[in-house]
Order: sequence, then structure tokens, then C-alpha cells
Amino acid sequence: MNRDAYEIAEEIRRRFRDGNARLPVLPEAVIEVRKIVRNEEKGAADIARVIAQDATFSTTVLRIANSARFKSGSYEICNLPMAIQRLGGRRTLQLMTAISAQLHMAVKDRALQSLLREGAQYSLLVAVAAQHLARLVGGVDPEDAFMAGMLFDIGVSAIICAVPDEIARCRGEESHAILRQLHREMGGRLLTYWEMPDAFISLASHHGVEADDRPRENLIDIVDAVQFLLAEGGHKPPFDDMPEGIDALHYPPVQRLGLNETHLAAVEVELEDGFEEMQAVFSA
Repeated sequence: MNRDAYEIAEEIRRRFRDGNARLPVLPEAVIEVRKIVRNEEKGAADIARVIAQDATFSTTVLRIANSARFKSGSYEICNLPMAIQRLGGRRTLQLMTAISAQLHMAVKDRALQSLLREGAQYSLLVAVAAQHLARLVGGVDPEDAFMAGMLFDIGVSAIICAVPDEIARCRGEESHAILRQLHREMGGRLLTYWEMPDAFISLASHHGVEADDRPRENLIDIVDAVQFLLAEGGHKPPFDDMPEGIDALHYPPVQRLGLNETHLAAVEVELEDGFEEMQAVFSA
């Protein structure tokens, strides 16, 4: 990263420290659903009434409930209460957070819109592959792995939406360099602000880096293993640096998960259909 990009990154940090930049807030619907999930006297019908007031959430939650990735029955879900019963209140709340990251963060600058789309598309790739890998190896709830893929890079969106003018000064690789430097820090901060589970906060803060303070959690290893596999298949992570000159089976997250060539091949096959399906689900 050149000197100017470092200076911009430090200016962004100063703006957050001084209170001159604010993290994106969750949509009101998510906040209301969180309150309902925490209230044992309320249930799916109460959640459905809140979601029904937001067309994006309504449409996307129904699509997800009927998708092959989350569908647990043979019949199609046609209303929100049934969708929420199928997904569960906690899972619906987490999915609404992921939907917020994909569809509710927006900026006016076209170049920044392109960055947001790039991050959103890549996160979907990681989510699809991570869910399938979790099913193969065990140790992590596959739906948690899907959510992890959706949220691990959320710091990118947080930065772009919080300080669009600073990022808009940069173009091309310089903007990517700034986001690579800051996205873990801001992702952990955002998910803490959004009161997400600790596992997702740790993931956002520590993915993509082998360090002494890295939590030894399978969820982080799954996302990192998937990123490495995607990079080998031509999908280079836009905001993380992958090690070069190392075979996939010798990459530490892959080794810790005990993956073999069969696992890796199965993930590649799953991406062909799974990514296209989830693109349709999240198309607004």
C-alpha cells in the first residue's frame, strides 16, 4: 500500500475514534425481530407481522425458506409465518442481518456501488461453499457456516457506507488496499455493535490471518479454507491476501479441518449450482 493509502486509512480510524464517522445501523425491522426473539411469550406470527412491513425482507425470507439450502420439507412455503416456523426465530434473525448486509447498505457513488456488489457476490460464493464444506466435515452447523460466509467480510460494507467520501477519493487497487487494511477491525466492531454472537465477531476480526491471537475455531478455518479453494479456482478474494506457493492440503486451516482431495472436489462441484441458486434468492 502506498503512503497516501496508509494516510487515508489512518484518517478513517481517527474519524471513528473522534465520533465523526458512524457504523451503519440495523434496519428497524431487525431490531424489532431481535426483541421478539428474546421474548419467550412471542413467536413466529409476531416476527411475520414485523417482516411483512418490509418488502425486501418479506420476499427474501420466503425465497430462503424455499431454497434447497434451507428447505427441510417437501412442500412449498407460501406465507411468512410458515417460513419463520421452518427457519426458526434465531435463524430468521441472523438471516435478516445477512440480508441487511447484502441489500440494505447503499451509496450513491457508482464506483463504490461496484465495490459493494463485488463484496456481496464474493460473500455469496463463500457462504455457499462454506455451508457445503460444513456438511461434509461436521463440527460446525452448516447454516452457521452459510451465515459466516455472508458476514465475514462485512467490514468492507461498513467502511464504504460510513466514510464514502474517503473511499471515493481512491480508485482501483488503492481502495482495495485500504479496505484490506481496515475490514477486519471494522467488521468486528460492526458485529459487536449489532450484538451478533461472539463466533461471528471473532470470524470478522480474525479471518484470513494466521497469528498467535487467532482463535482456534472451526468456523474461521472453514471460511479461510473456502477462500483458499476459491482462489485456486480463479475467484481471488478481493479483500484478503492468500498465501502463494502452497498446496491446498498444506494450508493450515485445511489441515486443521482434516480435509482431503475428495472434500475439495465436492466443494467445487457444489458451487456450480449453489451459487446460481443463492444469487436468485438475494436478487432484489
